Amino acid sequence: MSDDPKRITILHSNDIHGKFTGETGEDGKLRGSMAQVAGLVAQTKKDNPNTLYCIAGDVFQGSLIDSDYQGLSTIDILNLIDIDVMSLGNHELDYGISHILFAGRCANFDVINANFLVKSNRKHLFKPYYMAEIDGIIVLFIGLLTENIIDQTRAEGLVGRYVTVADAREEIRRTYSKLEKKSRKADVVVLLTHIGWEADLELARSLDEEFDVDVIIGGHSHTYIEEPVIENGILVLQCGSENTHIGKLDFIYNKATDSVEEYSWEMIPVDEDHCPADKYVRAMINTYEYEINNKYSKMVTTLKRPLDNYGRGNPTEVGQLFADVFADALGLDLMCLAASSLRCYSLNADVTLEDLKEAYPYDGKIYCLEMSGEQLKRGITHMMRSEVLEEWQETFFHFSKRLKIDFDFDSKNLILEFDGMPLEDDRMIQVGMQEYYLINSDIGFGIKPEELVEEEEGIWIASPDAFLTLQDYLSEHQKLGRSIDNRCVIRGNVGGLALEVKKGKKKKGMLI
Repeated sequence: MSDDPKRITILHSNDIHGKFTGETGEDGKLRGSMAQVAGLVAQTKKDNPNTLYCIAGDVFQGSLIDSDYQGLSTIDILNLIDIDVMSLGNHELDYGISHILFAGRCANFDVINANFLVKSNRKHLFKPYYMAEIDGIIVLFIGLLTENIIDQTRAEGLVGRYVTVADAREEIRRTYSKLEKKSRKADVVVLLTHIGWEADLELARSLDEEFDVDVIIGGHSHTYIEEPVIENGILVLQCGSENTHIGKLDFIYNKATDSVEEYSWEMIPVDEDHCPADKYVRAMINTYEYEINNKYSKMVTTLKRPLDNYGRGNPTEVGQLFADVFADALGLDLMCLAASSLRCYSLNADVTLEDLKEAYPYDGKIYCLEMSGEQLKRGITHMMRSEVLEEWQETFFHFSKRLKIDFDFDSKNLILEFDGMPLEDDRMIQVGMQEYYLINSDIGFGIKPEELVEEEEGIWIASPDAFLTLQDYLSEHQKLGRSIDNRCVIRGNVGGLALEVKKGKKKKGMLI
């Protein structure tokens, strides 16, 4: 084996979200197909055998092919691609902890995570790291997950109480300790994270020389970068979302000096001009697509007009319609519908079962509970934070039409009206809320679940299956849908992301 410097390539994706089929543009060319990703990976590994391909989490959730098979179709498709390692993302747990443990066993590649643990004995649920020896160079990948995953595990009941997300630095150090005991030392260390761009930068700043981390490849925030960022001597990378691009990091590693001598990075568009399509992956995708089309092609409803659903911290036409549908169908005074549960950018006027399932893929329960006017004011004030309205990082709720919200972002003044009258603190209202967001009401509303549900008779199941409620109502009511109304008015200087969207400067993914 030569001690000459070696050229190593790391290809990386993140937040694929079940986007396998790709889209055909106005020029007639296909973009974003998983078959094209497979072709690019194969071609790159042929050109340079010293190539690794990694995915920084969230391959599940975002298409009907994925949700109908609860991610097992996704694993089937990914198994045809030469993937070396994938880190766990928060949406990998959408179908439950036990399900992802099974799905991980179905994968032909390693799914890693170092900081999602069993509380009692600190055992890892997944392999904490993946180590590859490539032309004599040992590359170590350590998987890390966002702390927000704990919000999801609350819905797992008993099992959810037994898991935790540990401090990233502590688990990196613990991984190094395990490797030292095995007398294994890495030449290049890559943190394969799913914590978001800003958290990646913060993590890089917190790591001193003892950690010896070279690269952070991240996901979760769907961030597109024009150039790689060096933070505290660590290269930090991310590559957007939904297969629009693949990141390509090339570097020269010198074993004699134990150093990276030079590097280059680019985002490669996933399209016909840059990526040859793999015929086997394309055939499997076509098979799944054919089955889905046969099952979900029936028409559910025809709306008056196409409806917009762009944004995670603002009212939308789809959000208002669905909130009204749930309220009317279930006889609720008010429906509180989380924007993050709507998985589409828009909804066509002609809505098939497939369209509806992709827009709202959840079949969980909707609970009805009695809330006071004071609790609603407190909860909505909590919702109107910068993290929600400007950064789209936390939960925004759509409300059905009987509630009018007027909020001044600068003065933080909130005015609520119910049925055209000022909402009194002692007014009791029957509110519908999705099970997940009720369990996590302290996050979305700033009110603990035990305060909202003080007595058992104060809560009941309004719908055992939210999707069927939505489907049945829309099937029976045609020509719904209108432009956004003024039920939720947010005034003042709401800057950041929301402002950039209004100016048309930035587009952000929906599936964080």
